[in-house]
Amino acid sequence: MSRTAFPWERSYPVGVRWDAPIVPSTLPKLLDDAVEAYGDKPAIEYRDRHISYSEIGRQADAFAAALLRSRVDATGAVALYLPNTPYHPYAFFGAAKAGIRLAHLSPLDAERELAHKLHDSGARILVTTNLASMLSMALKLLDAGHVDRLIVGEDAVWGPCPAPTMPIPERSDVITFEAFTRDAAMPPQWPGITPDDIALLQYTGGTTGTPKGAILTHGNLTAAVAMYEAWFGPQLNTRPGEQKVICALPLFHIYALTTILLRQIRNGNEILLRLRFDAETTLRDIEVKRATAFPGVPTMWIALAHYPGIENRDFSSMIHCSSGGAPLPVEGSVSIA
Repeated sequence: MSRTAFPWERSYPVGVRWDAPIVPSTLPKLLDDAVEAYGDKPAIEYRDRHISYSEIGRQADAFAAALLRSRVDATGAVALYLPNTPYHPYAFFGAAKAGIRLAHLSPLDAERELAHKLHDSGARILVTTNLASMLSMALKLLDAGHVDRLIVGEDAVWGPCPAPTMPIPERSDVITFEAFTRDAAMPPQWPGITPDDIALLQYTGGTTGTPKGAILTHGNLTAAVAMYEAWFGPQLNTRPGEQKVICALPLFHIYALTTILLRQIRNGNEILLRLRFDAETTLRDIEVKRATAFPGVPTMWIALAHYPGIENRDFSSMIHCSSGGAPLPVEGSVSIA
């Protein structure tokens, strides 16, 4: 059947169509479909530990069941105050499956901004880790009455950490992630989630005023994944599960959340999850672990372009790279072809 051709399509890459179908779905379905399709295949590699799709599904289900068991108010929110760690997808997909909206908090925020986002979102539960800088701030927020409870992931689970950690205090309003999810009985039926239900409050940077929570539904987030797929899918021409994607971008930002976590989980790829960006680690991921893709921001690309000996590094595994978040400058760049 013929269709209308639009003039701007002449500038599109081969295979990309203006009328590509964009079908909104839900985050629980996105994960459940991936778990069913990819099972024991590695979904995340973190500090040389591989986490399968099935394991993410089990951990998300356990967190969802624990939230329902705790009778968390579905009209409120659960705040994620996390760096790049597997606890993020566990809690992110778990809260979504329980029908509870999430609020992303940035580890770079000052106490005042964090308190504002907590009160604005209605979150009374905060999920964090025992990285010293984060747990100490989380305890401040707890003691000041901004939240009622902390769920703290033990960082040592993932092996030696490059950043300082601190002991998780023994008190009634603090519980470890493992203890919170332990023995959580699966409900006879999960809450019904629709694409129109709110999934996430993603806060703006607040550069022109108080940070504002952008309301994102399950349909918004899954449609964004479908749009990325409609654009990049025909260009890359790869099969599900073929890629290893470096995630040095923070998952609490929408860029990494949609283009890496959600899209790569949908496609059965492996995410090389990193606590933070480091040029040598990124190059080692490309050369040794044979990463195929690296989404970054200009500061990362500038650091790589000017890294000593970059012209001698092996990029043969790479299929594609991308940059976002800010304009990519031409000035001062060097060729690594």
